[in-house]
Amino acid sequence: MLVVFVTTSGTMVCDPQSGPAGLTQCILDAPYYSEYQCGTCLTDAYIKQISNGTFQCKDNTHTYCYYPCMVEKYHLDSGPVYDDCLCDANGSLPQHPVLLPPSCYIPDGNDCGWYRQCLARMYDCTGQTNYAIDYGEKYCNRFNQSKPAFSPRALQWLDAASKCLQVALVPLLRLCREPPTCQSISDTAFASHVPCYISPYPGFSVCHLPLSDWIRIFWTIKGSFVSSAFLKTVKAIVIIAAKCVSEGFRASSVNIFYVLDVLLWGGAVNDITSDDELAHSIFLHVSSSQRWDQHSTADWYAFAAKASADENSLTTQSTDQSGTKLRIQVICRV
Repeated sequence: MLVVFVTTSGTMVCDPQSGPAGLTQCILDAPYYSEYQCGTCLTDAYIKQISNGTFQCKDNTHTYCYYPCMVEKYHLDSGPVYDDCLCDANGSLPQHPVLLPPSCYIPDGNDCGWYRQCLARMYDCTGQTNYAIDYGEKYCNRFNQSKPAFSPRALQWLDAASKCLQVALVPLLRLCREPPTCQSISDTAFASHVPCYISPYPGFSVCHLPLSDWIRIFWTIKGSFVSSAFLKTVKAIVIIAAKCVSEGFRASSVNIFYVLDVLLWGGAVNDITSDDELAHSIFLHVSSSQRWDQHSTADWYAFAAKASADENSLTTQSTDQSGTKLRIQVICRV
């Protein structure tokens, strides 16, 4: 385990016993770095959490110490300091008008109010980029309400994953350079879903959970399948399935795609009520004609795409029941 120790510039310092958490200053981590960079006062336990146990405070009797930007963003404990971490030892760091309580910088994952009281309070985003309220808080509450239905093992995973999802967003609360945009906040949040589901720290992978728990997970997040987060959610699910296979949990991957079939399409293609269901129905016939179902290593998901397809997807066109052109976007894993 690597250690974190630094010298600082400025009048306020990170007290080893009292912090405060979230204090950001310009620090010099000599002799490992020759330039000043942003560093944040965090608890030893929190540093272990966000670094998956790789880093900790130099003195194990200290509750707080500085966590350098280069370690937090790039996991590099020596060498040059990148531009987005550099700071002027004689200058001042950007200040946000909102003063957050120290608890915002060390979330435990159990308080769903963190999204509203910390992230949304710092960045008042609206519309599709309002991840904090429209997705983070909403589904955190849904999982909490669904806990009685989960197995004890799934509850252990859920606690670790919930904390991981909040911890991944804490760096956004600290200003070293320019503040992030609402879109970048949303992108950062969704990007954390796959690693937090696969490898939360401390905890185990969602790939270890049985089919019964997977069904409960999907019922909990099913609301996102009819929201603006649909595409990002499905892509994350497909990536998780692929990673489960790569880690040797092929049964889990089969469970994931089976549950998607049941929840998204209800196992029936005759009762088509949306373009997404129609897209699935059409490509189901395509895959059957190509005998993809006979190849155990091929999985796919099709949905109606209003935007142009990206380079990682397959696009085709068909005509729906009203005679309107329908663009179908397909995510494949072979």
